[in-house]
Formats: sequence, structure tokens, C-alpha cells
Amino acid sequence: MPTHRFLGGGRLLPLLIFALCCASGSAGAATLQVGPDKPYKTPCAAIAAAAPGDIIEIDAGVYLGDVCAWYKDNLTLRGVNGRAHIDAKNKNAQGKGIWVPYGRDTVIENIEFSGAKVPDKNGAGIRASGVNLTVRNCYFHDNEEGILESNIAGSNVLIEYTEFARNGYKSGQSHNVYIGHVASLTFRFNYSHDAIVGHLLKTRAAVNYILYNRLTGENGTGSYEIDVPNGGTTYVIGNLIQQGPLTENSTLLTYLEEGINALNPGTDLYVVNNTFVNQRPAGGTFV
Repeated sequence: MPTHRFLGGGRLLPLLIFALCCASGSAGAATLQVGPDKPYKTPCAAIAAAAPGDIIEIDAGVYLGDVCAWYKDNLTLRGVNGRAHIDAKNKNAQGKGIWVPYGRDTVIENIEFSGAKVPDKNGAGIRASGVNLTVRNCYFHDNEEGILESNIAGSNVLIEYTEFARNGYKSGQSHNVYIGHVASLTFRFNYSHDAIVGHLLKTRAAVNYILYNRLTGENGTGSYEIDVPNGGTTYVIGNLIQQGPLTENSTLLTYLEEGINALNPGTDLYVVNNTFVNQRPAGGTFV
């Protein structure tokens, strides 16, 4: 049988070449290890040494004052053997927070962030400043902002399986989670609670998927549980949403409070299969 027929009329060989090229590209990514007995003693040291596409594995433990910004694309940073804890310890990167990723397609998994404070009172555990961010199985607590996103056009933000607690600065301008004007936010399977004056979740994304979360004020002094101030196509599905007795606002979910914005063409809100609980003594507005 002629060789070209065995290769499927010449179609298999290009596919094999493509597969080898892809494998070669993947093989170029390195895994950098962080820990007391690892090549890199701190996450930021590994970030400085990393190339685009690398994976940084951070041993469980506390890393004091390890703050930094970076511009490298496609970095994955994950805690291993337990959750790695980054305590700002009165330090910040660029006056913005603990970690400030500018690179594209950043993935952050299994990391704890606490203690972020900056002069303008918006110190964030993560100040998202690049296109596309995934945060998974993390814990943000006792920061001025949990996650603060910097209005990066075209960005898609995914936050899942993550806890936010006691973030805020008593001004009402800082929140557990604050997402700016991005293309989309998917916020699912998270637990956001006990915000300090600010909201449990505030988003200006053009499209929002707020799915199967626990958004509960509990003993916090938070304002709205969910704030979508400029609208955008928004799906609020399957959440537990609770307003605690110490809240500073009567409304649980507010939509288009600040009016229509050209960056948010959709003005459709879908609230489906949620449980709303109001424990404000003077009553409240669910939506």
C-alpha cells in the first residue's frame, strides 16, 4: 500500500507535526518550587525568576511581607501540601496590595491573603490588573479589599470555591470583592461574609454569572450583599443571600443603582432559585 494512503491521504502527517509542536511548547514550561527547603524561599522570588507559562508551587506556611507586581503572562501560582498564607505585614506592591498581576491569564489557587493596607485605603489581597484572572480555592480576610479589579477591558474573571471575610475599611468604598468594567465575571461556589461596611460582592462587569454562592452578612456591618451598579446581563442563580442585623443598608440585591453605562449594554437581570433571608430589625428590600 502506498505510504500516502497509510497516512490518510497526507492528512495525518500535519496532525502529527502539530501535536509534536504543542507537546514541545508544553514541555518548555517549568515548575518552580517555593518553601523553606525549596530553591525559592518566597513566592515573589519565584515570580521574578519565572518565564511566561510557568507553574509556581508554594509550600503551606506563612510568608510575611511577600508583596510584588508582575507582567508575565500565563503564570499559575498554587499552594501545595496545604494552603500558603501571604500576610502583608504592613507592606504593599505599588501602593495597591499584596499581589498585583498585570500579565494575561493568571491562575491563583489555594492561597490565603491577609493584612493588605495602602495609603488610599484600597489595599487588596489581589489587585487584578491584567486580562483574564482565575482565583480558585483561596481565602481573603482582614484586607481593605479582598479582590479589587482595575477595569481591564475584555478581561474575563473567574472566582470559585473561595472565601472572603472581614474585608473593608469602614468607608463603604471598599468591599469583600469589587470587580470593575470587565467583559465577564463568573462568581460561583464562594462564601463571602462579614464585610466591613462595604458590599459582599460588587461588580460592574458587562455580563455576570453569580451562581450557587453563600453571600451572608452575618455579624458584619456590610451594606449590600450584591451590588450591580451599572447593570449588565446578570444571572443570580441558586444563592443563599442573608442580610445580618448589623447591616448599614436595607437592601440585599441592588441593580442599576448608578444608572446605565455604555460598557454594560445589557439591562437584563435574572434572579432564579435563590434563598433571601433578612435579619435587619427594621426590615429590608430583597431586590
